[in-house]
Amino acid sequence: MTDLVERFSTESLLLPDVGARVLRPRLHTVDVHWHDYYELCLVVSGEAEHVVNGVARPIGRGSAFLLSPADFHAIQPVGHEPLCCYNTVIDPGLMERQLAGLGPSSAGDLPWHADDFLTAEVDLLRLQAEVEEPRLGGARMIEALVGCLVVELAQRQPAEAAAADHRPGMADELRAAVRYVDRHFREPISLADAARRAHLSPNYFSERFREYTGSSFQVYLQERRLRFARSLLASTSLSVTEVCHAAGFNTLSHFGRAYRRRYGSAPSGRWRRTGGGASGGLGAVTM
Repeated sequence: MTDLVERFSTESLLLPDVGARVLRPRLHTVDVHWHDYYELCLVVSGEAEHVVNGVARPIGRGSAFLLSPADFHAIQPVGHEPLCCYNTVIDPGLMERQLAGLGPSSAGDLPWHADDFLTAEVDLLRLQAEVEEPRLGGARMIEALVGCLVVELAQRQPAEAAAADHRPGMADELRAAVRYVDRHFREPISLADAARRAHLSPNYFSERFREYTGSSFQVYLQERRLRFARSLLASTSLSVTEVCHAAGFNTLSHFGRAYRRRYGSAPSGRWRRTGGGASGGLGAVTM
């Protein structure tokens, strides 16, 4: 039997001025979903198949993962036991400060995974206590604990992932702007939004962006949205209209034209999953 997950928004999960919250769910089947926050999960018991952006991998005791708002995932426990975990909801602003603080040699794009992260349980318990029992300096302690968890998880990522994002001549500000696009492409972001992240004028940012990525800002943004849409179509039974809006497109006609130009077929074509798929969900949800 499938246990459907109640949908939550970041605002309903986090208290005002508190950037994180630690939950302790016992998970059965969790259908495909995504969030408008960052999610850090540590498994303490049970085994499952974890499908992230359409790619499956086994998880069990000690496994951890960090997902961005651009990722979607599903969980199918192996056997009859539920998956017990620390599921940490993290405000995007707080998380992105920690990621930026890692510098240009940080690991590349999320999601991150690790199979030996049980040492993080101590920090997660401290984080849970700070959130649930507010004290003097609690906000600073919460940010520090999230920072420690991010650094330790980043250190467990493959070395080649760090090198992949360290392209020569790339200023930290421009690199941060490109990552901003990678993690917020489903939102109505503009070139001016990304340029502000790099502290550059839109025109100069556009030139530098093209030099770095090999394509214009609009082409890069559309490609990111199309890849996300294609993965959703292959991994879920969401309708084409739902996928269109979930990927950040404003109209179905624009999505259809862009998809056909990129992949040579309509969104309802051969990559479409049929029957028995997860319904996903277009709001923010938590595991």
